Amino acid sequence: MLYIGIDLGTSACKLLLVDEAGTVCNEVSKEYPLAFPQPGWSEQNPEDWWRWMSTIR
Repeated sequence: MLYIGIDLGTSACKLLLVDEAGTVCNEVSKEYPLAFPQPGWSEQNPEDWWRWMSTIR
């Protein structure tokens, strides 16, 4: 059996694939943009997360 870990971070999404023994089989990371609509604000577009994750095969 394989397990997938997903980390939606501040500036990137990371995926980790491990097997039952905890051995890392694959690791991928993709940065996405941050928007700063006002001073002191920081926003992300969830569609960026989905668009990137849906391209992983």
